[in-house]
Amino acid sequence: MIGTSCTLAATPLAQATDEVWRLQTQWTWAPWVTALFAAAAVAAVIACYRYETTPASHFYRAALALLRLTTVALILLMLSEAVFSGSRNGKPRLAILLDRSASMDREDVGDDGPPQSRLAAAERLLTRDDARLLQSLQEGYTLELAVVDAASDRVAQGRDEILALLSDSGGAAEPAPGADGERDRTATRLGDAIAGQLDATPAAPLQGVLVISDGQVTAGRSLADAADAARRAGAPLYVVGVGDDRPPPAARLADLAADDTAFVNDLVAFTATLSTQELAGKPIRVELFRSGRSEPVASETITPGSADATTPVRLVDRPTEEGTYRYTLRATPEPGAADRVAQPSELSHTLTVRDEVVRVLLAAGYPNYEFRYLKHLLERDETIRVANYLQSADPQYAEADLTALPRMPLRLDALAEYDVVVLIDLDPTLLPRSVWDELGRFVSERGGGLVLVAGPRSLPSAYSSRSSFVALAPTQINQAQPGGYNERGGYAVTPTPLGLQSTAMELGDTPDESERLWRALPELYWRADVGPPKPAAQVLAAHPSARLDSGAPAPLIAEHYYGAGRVLLHAMDSTYRWRYRVGDVFFARYWVQTIRSLARNKRSEASATLELAATKPVYEPGEAVRLRLRDERPGASREGGPTVVLQAEGRAERRVELAPGAGSGRFETTLRDLPPGDYRAVLVDAGENPAAAEFKVVAPLGEDARPEMNRAALEAAAERSRGEFVTIDQSGRLAEIIPPGRPTALETLPPIELWNRWPILAAITLCLTAEWVLRKRKAML
Repeated sequence: MIGTSCTLAATPLAQATDEVWRLQTQWTWAPWVTALFAAAAVAAVIACYRYETTPASHFYRAALALLRLTTVALILLMLSEAVFSGSRNGKPRLAILLDRSASMDREDVGDDGPPQSRLAAAERLLTRDDARLLQSLQEGYTLELAVVDAASDRVAQGRDEILALLSDSGGAAEPAPGADGERDRTATRLGDAIAGQLDATPAAPLQGVLVISDGQVTAGRSLADAADAARRAGAPLYVVGVGDDRPPPAARLADLAADDTAFVNDLVAFTATLSTQELAGKPIRVELFRSGRSEPVASETITPGSADATTPVRLVDRPTEEGTYRYTLRATPEPGAADRVAQPSELSHTLTVRDEVVRVLLAAGYPNYEFRYLKHLLERDETIRVANYLQSADPQYAEADLTALPRMPLRLDALAEYDVVVLIDLDPTLLPRSVWDELGRFVSERGGGLVLVAGPRSLPSAYSSRSSFVALAPTQINQAQPGGYNERGGYAVTPTPLGLQSTAMELGDTPDESERLWRALPELYWRADVGPPKPAAQVLAAHPSARLDSGAPAPLIAEHYYGAGRVLLHAMDSTYRWRYRVGDVFFARYWVQTIRSLARNKRSEASATLELAATKPVYEPGEAVRLRLRDERPGASREGGPTVVLQAEGRAERRVELAPGAGSGRFETTLRDLPPGDYRAVLVDAGENPAAAEFKVVAPLGEDARPEMNRAALEAAAERSRGEFVTIDQSGRLAEIIPPGRPTALETLPPIELWNRWPILAAITLCLTAEWVLRKRKAML
């Protein structure tokens, strides 16, 4: 082990290096033992010559003692294996990382005069006052400049080279371009750049990293991981944050929801959430555009009430022609709404509009007024083809009424001829129990719509023991009280906030007008207790005063999804009263909109047995996309598996073969490394009803995803690495913050061994011989 060391010389070899030599030994004794031994040896030798009987003078004896002590010292030198070890020392390395990604082009630096770009401010920090900062740092460091974007490259070394490079180019040095001739500035790998500096093995070790960036790391290693590595390497990060750390004004749309299919002249609602920041009291224009039209089909102006607000958005369109339309919902802050520019936000949705007649089965236990008025209404509507069944009618009824059926359809294939089934207080004892299973398949598998209208005779009291029907209903009718409630004072059907968002409940041209019209409708006088709503059910209208045991308003209109379709429940059977003094205006608008809305999810027999779908609608960059096909058509099995065509705008079509999956008629495939874009997969040879699936691969997090400086990440990186963070305005402190460089060994020189050299042995021999000769001259033993 190394016991002692001391500096012997420091001779400059060149302008930037020095030679330093140290004496090192392999002496293993503790220093106090060595000192005690040396003192004992000196004392013993002196005592030996002091008290020895001899005619020699004191000076003679002292010379002999000195020879003896010199011999002992030379022997100890040999035993210690002493050597001279040398090294060539120089300045440590300080890496300067300059972020030049696309986000550094944002012009938000400077309070006085026009703002300058972040990159220009960073370059000015290095070059101002004739590069005074670089000159100061170069006194203790070897400086290296590297630029960072999607890659990291060293472009200059030393103050003069860095200054000349930045001054001549008028900007950050352009490193080697990519294979396509262009430098990729669309990503920032700042963490990778720091790690690369730590892993490099140049002659001069790294003692610090000066990072000039806005902190936007969009790819590669995180800043936190790089900071931890810098701390372990003993290279602190001195971070200069560039840019405005305030979030820019923004209006962002999210969570767009709308039906995928509709009928001609249907109201289609597009709902979304508008999140704003730094736009309190500023008007934001929200517009809905339809493909093929340059003007918006609907719009509204929203004024947020706070700096960070979330506002629901709902715009409605009524398409008048069939086809497939691409709708775009756009939010744009109006000019002058903010001091800083806020970019528009857009979301898109595809809607298929069908020009078809809606087929309705209307079945009732007896001919109450609800059945009569609704039957006549649907028979007059040219967009609806109705068939009716009346349990209490005699056989001649079916012969006299052109739309009447002699018997209730009971099987799925018979029910599938209709898009919507309306049941008004049917007597379940006159029907087989299997009909509820078939109705359940009609809704869940075929996407049909089902309306259940309560009445005083059967629904819901006679249905509580039928488990298949209980599962179908959107409320827990097995907890309902039997009978109904006759309210002499009457009650008004009160839409819930969720109900007012439904297009079926929209009686006016605007939500405010619809709410006013609902309040003005004639009152009703009877209702049934249908129990509390199921957890996934939506209550569209409630009683104004009646309450459930939980304290919630008693539901009057409720719906829920049951597989692919929807089930709607009415707790009252007298909506025909809405015709009072106004005719069919509101009665017809409600029922027609409700039926057409429920019919939108109806599938054909072919689509019910053939379905192609992606596992989810949106995939992250690099995420595997899984396509699954369910093909239950007769003779669907085929050798080699089915094939889909993958389509994307601006790209060539790609044919993909699906492999057999788990179960009969199941196929699947996995697509990897798809570039960002909107995709459509279409099944080949699917017949008249081609199966298709749409999905989207989002682009990687871009440079503009977070425009403000990421101050929190930069501060954390500096703290974790035991460095320091300053903003561009505080950069004058850098010369004080960055400590002077500590000279470090650049090269180890060959050692010079002392203990095994012949002069040491000759000196020992000379000392021993001289002492022996001198002692013999004085006749000493």
